[in-house]
Amino acid sequence: MREAMRNFDWRHSPAGAIDDWPEPLQHAARLMLLSTAAMTILIGREGLLIYNDATRTMFGNDYDGALGQPVGAVLPEAADFYRAAIDECYDRRSGIRFADAPIKLRRNGTLATAWFDLAFTPIANAEGDVFGVLLIANETTDRIKALRDLQRARERMDIALDAGGIVGTWDLDVATNRLTSDDRFARLFGVSPEEARVGIDNEILVNVVHPEDRQQVVAALDRAIQSGADYRCRYRAITPDGGVRWYVDAGRAVPGADGKTAKLCGVVIDLTDQVATANALAESEMRFDALAESIPHIVWSTDAEGLHDYFNRHWNEFTGLDGLTASPDTWTRLVHADDWERVSGTWAQCLATGQPYDIEYRFLYHSGAYRWLKVMALPLRDRHGQITRWYGTATDIDDAKHLETERELVANELDHRIKNLFALVNGLVALSVRDEPQMAPLAAVLQHRLGALHTAHGFLRSTSAKTDVLGATLQALVRTLLKPYDDGGTRILIVGDDAAMSQDMVTPLALVFHELATNSAKYGALANPQGIIHLTFTRGNAQMRIDWQESGLAISRPPEDSGFGSRLLTLTIERQLRGAFSRIWEPTGMAFHLTIPLGV
Repeated sequence: MREAMRNFDWRHSPAGAIDDWPEPLQHAARLMLLSTAAMTILIGREGLLIYNDATRTMFGNDYDGALGQPVGAVLPEAADFYRAAIDECYDRRSGIRFADAPIKLRRNGTLATAWFDLAFTPIANAEGDVFGVLLIANETTDRIKALRDLQRARERMDIALDAGGIVGTWDLDVATNRLTSDDRFARLFGVSPEEARVGIDNEILVNVVHPEDRQQVVAALDRAIQSGADYRCRYRAITPDGGVRWYVDAGRAVPGADGKTAKLCGVVIDLTDQVATANALAESEMRFDALAESIPHIVWSTDAEGLHDYFNRHWNEFTGLDGLTASPDTWTRLVHADDWERVSGTWAQCLATGQPYDIEYRFLYHSGAYRWLKVMALPLRDRHGQITRWYGTATDIDDAKHLETERELVANELDHRIKNLFALVNGLVALSVRDEPQMAPLAAVLQHRLGALHTAHGFLRSTSAKTDVLGATLQALVRTLLKPYDDGGTRILIVGDDAAMSQDMVTPLALVFHELATNSAKYGALANPQGIIHLTFTRGNAQMRIDWQESGLAISRPPEDSGFGSRLLTLTIERQLRGAFSRIWEPTGMAFHLTIPLGV
């Protein structure tokens, strides 16, 4: 029998072979002849007995010779599954069903997964003896793949909606004025997802709109419905927690059979963050404009390439030109010819390197005269460090320049007269020595001190030339200032750390040590032939501590601490040098402690 079944092809001689089978199997086999759509297989306990054309088409050439073979041999990848189903039909004499069961099959030589709805039904006689199992299979692979594609499409749509700021979708039925939406839209407006899917009266949602915006929302909806044009409206809505958020609705009209608008389909986009950002930006721009217009400077900006695109009103007041008409050629016409090469070279270097722009030059005033400007600018960089813009100011310093020139002339004249005075005194000393030769040693000492005092006087004029000549260090300054008071270099001892100093520190420090030295010469250690001054320099974190310790007082009690000298020290050290000091009168001598930041 098994051999007959294995070689049997029911399509060619169904009746002869089937008549040899048990009657229940005969009935089942004849029923299979009527089934052309569903895949139908008659399975014995040991293997496949027969299958219809639909099954043969599904199996293809990969399963030729499957008749009579055990199910596990024909479908080894699903052997356990089929064995369990067949055994249950035989042993329990009851059918079993599976929905969308994944089965691995060979198709065109490739193993792939297909999905089926499977129904296993036992074939039995009146006494309940089971002779075989009828398997009816409907392939659901296309449906499963379609569902999966749909799910992936929904996921992609959700991603796209989120990326575009879309927080909900909706449909408005014009005839019923009822609106259906997705769950996200429902949550925005405090509606349950179940209500949103069924549909709610659109008036309920309109009432959620901010009272000041409701009229424009209703008017925009009416225009879209009447004209069939796209609907778009920006409005505020009251959230369930009482807050206010900005939204924009965008919808498209869908016409009905009569050509009139039957439905509006659209999305809602949350603009709250964008509106807040725009408001903050607008407020920032207002503050910038107010600041730029209120300060007494020309404020300007350029793009990354250095092309000017903004000037405040002071540009027009200074040059008489409209800032919008400024071009690269404008600068060659406005900058003084003697300064142009220096200005253009410095600006080109700053654009190339990103270093701050800081320069002084002459610029054409609207009267036709040139005035001095101090121009400064800093680059604005993005998060990658690339320069995106330059912002700068131009300050009119012409009056200060002239004042500086006049002051320099006066200072030079004063310095000249002081030099003449020193020369005169030295001349008088020399004349006195001629008449009193025995005074020559004393005169030499006096002339030496006058020369040192003359050198120290140069520090009171804070110029780069003086600083460069004498060496821009703290100890060099102090040694030069105190040299006139040091007899033979043994009365003033300087030890410790040294440090460079900026030009701005020279004059204040010169005044401080000049005051200390003159006070000591009046009633301190220098007024006593045996008096000594110890100066210790100690460098710390970006600051220098200087300890001035005198020994050998020339007076019995300290002077009053309320004169000009004390006020000078307070003003110079605390305000100009941003430092601190203390002065203590001890029995052995005066102690002065000074701390100043370096690089003032």
